[in-house]
Amino acid sequence: MSHLIAALSTCDGAVVMTKRFELLGFGAEIHCDSTEVLSVARALDIEAKKIRIESVKADGTRHRSAYRLCRELPQALVIVISQDGSVQFVKNNGKYVTCFDHQAFFSIQSMF
Repeated sequence: MSHLIAALSTCDGAVVMTKRFELLGFGAEIHCDSTEVLSVARALDIEAKKIRIESVKADGTRHRSAYRLCRELPQALVIVISQDGSVQFVKNNGKYVTCFDHQAFFSIQSMF
């Protein structure tokens, strides 16, 4: 399954799946009429108590789609894997759509 998802994610856009890993689509850009995200909060700690507000103008299709989806569906958790290999977790944190770099999660988990 991981190889299939990796292969589908090679084209630009989102791989959209259900909680049961049923494939809904890939190569998608998610648009929401009422939801345009112009900035996101980058978590500087694991609980996002420290954040930095950043513009999304330079972000690609995958990231912008993730931000829109999380703004529209606050319960969603989106994992964004960039073409350069970086990984981010994106979540609506109430006031902001918040992104967490994978390294923050890895460093905390490696302590235990």
